[in-house]
Amino acid sequence: MLLAPIPWAGCVWALPFLTVLAPSEQWSTQHRRRHKKLTDWARQVLLQTARWLPGRRVIAVGDSSFSAIEFLRDVGRHLCMISRLRLDAGLYEPQGCSTLIGRLCMRG
Repeated sequence: MLLAPIPWAGCVWALPFLTVLAPSEQWSTQHRRRHKKLTDWARQVLLQTARWLPGRRVIAVGDSSFSAIEFLRDVGRHLCMISRLRLDAGLYEPQGCSTLIGRLCMRG
């Protein structure tokens, strides 16, 4: 959304400036196309927006489907992402490969 002051309304409106059609997994299967996840579409669009506005601060707001760790790590270097997380969310580094003998790590 683009925040634009509307003089005749006397307030600021949030106007959409870019939309993306993200086909469902079922549609992709029926048309024999590779399915692209919603977070992949969002990553592409947000990074493109950050490239279009190099001197501006970009703040993106999304619901809980955009709280994937890999997605936040990729876009977090270029813009501010606000998303909803569960209160008991475990934010750990990705699990590494261990060469030690014994039980593998359950968390990173």
